Amino acid sequence: MVIQRRYVSRHPFVDRPTHEYPHVSIIRPLKGIDRNMQRTLESSFRQEYPGFFEILFAVEDPHDPAIAVANELIARYPKISARILVGQDNVGINPKVNNMLKAFEQARSDLLWICDSNVYTDPGTLRRSVDLMLGDRRIGVVHHVVFSESPDTLGAMLDNAFLVTNHCRMYLAINSFGIASCLMGKSNLYYKSALDSVGGLASFGQYLAEDNMIGQALWRAGWKHTMTGDLACQPTDIDSFSEYCRRRIRWVRVRKYNVTAATLYEPFTESIVLGLLTAWALNHLYGLDTITTFTTFFSCWFALDMLFFYRINHGPPPSWFWFVVSWLCREALALPLWFAAIVGNTVMWRGQKFRLHINGTVDVVK
Repeated sequence: MVIQRRYVSRHPFVDRPTHEYPHVSIIRPLKGIDRNMQRTLESSFRQEYPGFFEILFAVEDPHDPAIAVANELIARYPKISARILVGQDNVGINPKVNNMLKAFEQARSDLLWICDSNVYTDPGTLRRSVDLMLGDRRIGVVHHVVFSESPDTLGAMLDNAFLVTNHCRMYLAINSFGIASCLMGKSNLYYKSALDSVGGLASFGQYLAEDNMIGQALWRAGWKHTMTGDLACQPTDIDSFSEYCRRRIRWVRVRKYNVTAATLYEPFTESIVLGLLTAWALNHLYGLDTITTFTTFFSCWFALDMLFFYRINHGPPPSWFWFVVSWLCREALALPLWFAAIVGNTVMWRGQKFRLHINGTVDVVK
């Protein structure tokens, strides 16, 4: 709860002159129509930032329907500098990097806020993030914990239960201890010059998890990572149970090659595995009943997760019944999906099959 209070509570703005705030370029990669897309993209226009900022929409296809949404917002906020950049570079297998590169190269500012198209942020997010970077020049990345909302299918509810409890809890804990880089590329503020110093954005096009590899590269170069108390809120977009399973398997498998030790340790952060080990240990040492111990442990874990969600959500879910059901299913599926991910070395992403390599790079399977 101490960690949660530190990283999820929004702090007041720092009182400093407007001219001290540097220019910022906000990069929004677009591809197709996301759920609540107008709301998520509009959150960039509504940032309460004292300095200058521009918004760069990066899109590959000139006929992409997302362009119409971006144009509507540009017309609605004529005082905000915003452009749509169309075209695609080919610097690797990562389509997001290929799409963003033109915006990265044309950005007018050294501070870059890369924010996915399906992410909504609070109007004060940019200012609080820049305040942190101005307060400590050793900070090279400010990132925001991902929080999902509006689940309306079984797959979406499972993904929501994962993101707002297990993932969010571990994300906050790892970043609190600061023992390694741990960031997700949904909403990150970087120095462009820092990225250039570790090879530039194009050099990360060979990885599927470019966000993780960028974070590791900056960490090794001595740049600190930190977080504001803001959330990167995304509407859940998983339509089915099978899609949820495929997504979890895909990203665990990718992490296996990017952060091997942490991935192998993952089962020991899950309630069922820890509960069974605790029950066995207390039975072996003190003769306590295994079933009673496990039930007590699991009930306490459940209660703490519900409290954790309530505090970070600032209120209850739309339905406690369905949230609890999806949480229980998520907990039960965690270990089987982890095993399924560990034994393979290929993933499907955006209709294309990729083979993963031990150094984190990937090849297209033809």
